[in-house]
Amino acid sequence: MKIGVFSKKVGLNIDTIRYYEKIGLIKPTIVNSHRQYSNEDVDDINTIIKLKRNGFTLLEIKAMFDLSNEVDNGSNDVNNLFQLKEMFTEKYHDMVQREKQILEIKQVLKRAIGKLDSVLDGN
Repeated sequence: MKIGVFSKKVGLNIDTIRYYEKIGLIKPTIVNSHRQYSNEDVDDINTIIKLKRNGFTLLEIKAMFDLSNEVDNGSNDVNNLFQLKEMFTEKYHDMVQREKQILEIKQVLKRAIGKLDSVLDGN
């Protein structure tokens, strides 16, 4: 699919898609000087969107994608792997903290809804 169709399918503007290409997050096939996107590219963009929504930076996402590609190609630079492990461990701990905060907020919202229900039921 061409970039316009791809843009609509993934919900991102064309400039964002081109930026993701520029930094190497996605690599469409070039056919007759036109970008062609596959369903795998759609999956990659959806993964990028989910990771961004959950606090990952583009640099971290790129590192994850690069690691995946390195592992797939059998190339493992030990120093890179240690750095990535440290980054992923830190991100994991950040997400655990965020999860605790979300649980606390959910409890506050649940109590507020309960209070509103009792007020509304009284009317």
